[in-house]
Amino acid sequence: MTESAPDAGGPKAASQPSLFARLQAPLLKRHAIIAGVSFTLAWLIVALVLFPDTGPAPDVTVPGVVGLRFEEAERKLGETGLKAVLGETQPSLTAPRRYVLSQTPAAGTTVGSGVSVTLDVSGGQVRAKVPTLVGLTRDDAVAALRGANLEVGQVVEKPGPEARGTVLSSAPEGGQQVPQGTPVELVVSAGPSELRMPDVVGRELFEVRATLEQLGLKIGAIEYDSTSALPTGLVVWQTPSAGLAVTAGVQISIRISGRP
Repeated sequence: MTESAPDAGGPKAASQPSLFARLQAPLLKRHAIIAGVSFTLAWLIVALVLFPDTGPAPDVTVPGVVGLRFEEAERKLGETGLKAVLGETQPSLTAPRRYVLSQTPAAGTTVGSGVSVTLDVSGGQVRAKVPTLVGLTRDDAVAALRGANLEVGQVVEKPGPEARGTVLSSAPEGGQQVPQGTPVELVVSAGPSELRMPDVVGRELFEVRATLEQLGLKIGAIEYDSTSALPTGLVVWQTPSAGLAVTAGVQISIRISGRP
């Protein structure tokens, strides 16, 4: 009995992909790849538009702001992309309140944009009261000024009836409030322009020296007299003589009882 040929339309034929399907598969795969690439490109474009990459923050050189008022320093730092932070408030002898005394980081330092710069500012000048100096000796006036944290300024001498070295006036005057460290000028007496020679006979040398210096006079030559009847160490003779008119700076010669 003869076997019939297999039916082309049977189960074996149905299990094989059709020619159309085999032709469509590569095309569909290509479309999927193109679609994926297009989506990726579109996403990148949107990301760049909405979230642009500006790159790393540029470096900034810190400007110098010491000596500026805090608000002005804050503005100057802000113009370079930096932030001003108020630091310590410190007393100052020279800087008014709110003026910058120091900065961290220092001027010229390279930092990233947005970095904070700490500014220490002045709390104002520390003030002191000028003591009353008129009538004091020059040495006492100097001590009083230093005790008040003030400086001695120019000292001018001028003739006056007061003893030599006596303070006649000060600038600023006593009682005024000034910054600590302020120099105070003094006008002191040079002694009378013309005076009468005092009588120093019978007085001890240290006492005579102090009296003459207060008058602007100086002791010149000193002699000794071992034959004097006066106790040892007393002045037994002077020139110019007592009562004569003399001028400041004149040297006085004296003789002392006893031996050198």
